[in-house]
Amino acid sequence: MSEEAQNKVDVLERALKRERAARKLAEMQLENYTRELLEQEVLNDETRMEVENQQTQLSFLTGLLAETWSKPTLNKIVENYLERTCAFLSKPDNLFIELDNQCNYGQFQYYTQSSTESEINEHLQLLKSFLAQLDREKLYDLLQQEQETQLIDTNEISNETQDFYQFCVMVPLYTLALEDKKTVGVAVLLYQDQQDINITKLQTLESSRSMLSIAIERKRAEEELQQQLINLEETNKVLEQTQLQLVGQEKLASLGFLAAGVAHEINNPVGFVLSNLDTMADYIKDIKSALQPLADEPSSTSLPQLSKNYEEYELPFLFEDSDEILKSSVEGLERVKAIVADLSTFSRMENDELEPIDVTKVINKSLNMVSNEFKYKHHIETDLLESATILGIESKLQQVFINLFVNAKQAMAEGGTLYVRCYRERTKIMVRVKDEGKGIPHENIKEIFTPFFTTKAPGEGTGLGLSISYSILQQHNAKVEVLSEPNKGTEFVISFFEFF
Repeated sequence: MSEEAQNKVDVLERALKRERAARKLAEMQLENYTRELLEQEVLNDETRMEVENQQTQLSFLTGLLAETWSKPTLNKIVENYLERTCAFLSKPDNLFIELDNQCNYGQFQYYTQSSTESEINEHLQLLKSFLAQLDREKLYDLLQQEQETQLIDTNEISNETQDFYQFCVMVPLYTLALEDKKTVGVAVLLYQDQQDINITKLQTLESSRSMLSIAIERKRAEEELQQQLINLEETNKVLEQTQLQLVGQEKLASLGFLAAGVAHEINNPVGFVLSNLDTMADYIKDIKSALQPLADEPSSTSLPQLSKNYEEYELPFLFEDSDEILKSSVEGLERVKAIVADLSTFSRMENDELEPIDVTKVINKSLNMVSNEFKYKHHIETDLLESATILGIESKLQQVFINLFVNAKQAMAEGGTLYVRCYRERTKIMVRVKDEGKGIPHENIKEIFTPFFTTKAPGEGTGLGLSISYSILQQHNAKVEVLSEPNKGTEFVISFFEFF
């Protein structure tokens, strides 16, 4: 081969070598690029899965917390928690228990993913068996030592070997202390196999626990507050009933005190009417005798006999006096009727609805009730408006005024005058009740409206009259002021809003 040919062959071999080297390099670069693409795809898949897991966890957390705050009761919060955690973790059967420091179970709730009734009953029996085998003292001590979520081998906290549920996750939700009783509420997530446990998801569950505990404790506090409110309402009802009973008893006490006087007020006109009826019986007898000739067979002597009887039996006087007797009897019976009506108004148990009433009429009725008490050594002077309308309850205000009038009379043991005034002052109706008694010591004035406070001798007073009167006046939006000087007397000044 010539030198020129050899040179061409050498050039071709070198070109071939370069081509092979370039091809090899390109193949290596393509392999590296492909490997990088595969690695990037795997990394993207992992990232996508991580993002999806994070989104799932975030959705679980936000949904759980949002629903927790919206649930009306603790039982609903727990029920929602068990259902959501069961769906989030996929595998476990969930239950919730309360355990107190006496190692007694309180609440019990459960949730299982089983769908048929037979499967649900089977799981329920397994849950009950699990609880029955637990060593409650160990469990309570464990929950006291560790307040965070714990993964536990069930055999470590059981009195017997657990055959079905091998592992559990304890999630303490709240601790409630009431007096000497301390209660722990804990969610228990039960697993048959450790491989079913997803630690990452359990960490997510733990991150939700603190906020969930706050929500549950707040709901617990709300329920306790609601129960206290119910108890207060019940107590208030009892107090209202007791107050009504006290008002009724005080009315009876007032009626008992006034009974003799009221009986006298009724007996006087009744006795007078009975006497009048006896007189009228005699008058009718005489009239019948005088008119007897008309009952006999008419004759020529009947008219002269009638004329004679007319003069003899004094028929003009009988007719005239009969009119006076009937008139005075009607007046006496009207007096009895008024007293009975006042007693009926006073003793009536009305509702608590305020309605327009005339204070002047109430005062007059009250004075009518106590008038017999002031007959002899006492006097009553009044200066009242013709009409004074307020919103009130007639029988209750009558009780107030009777109490004030009776107290005034008792304060004037040696006699004196009761002054009762009623007048307008701008938009107010003012009532002043003043006596000339011994007065109230300055240190006792602030106590006179206190229940059971009395300066009377034992057996002479309950100490409730002024207290009940004060509560009645408060119900009428009235204000009361007490003015008193020792040995000069006491005055009660009451102001009502006038009703237009």
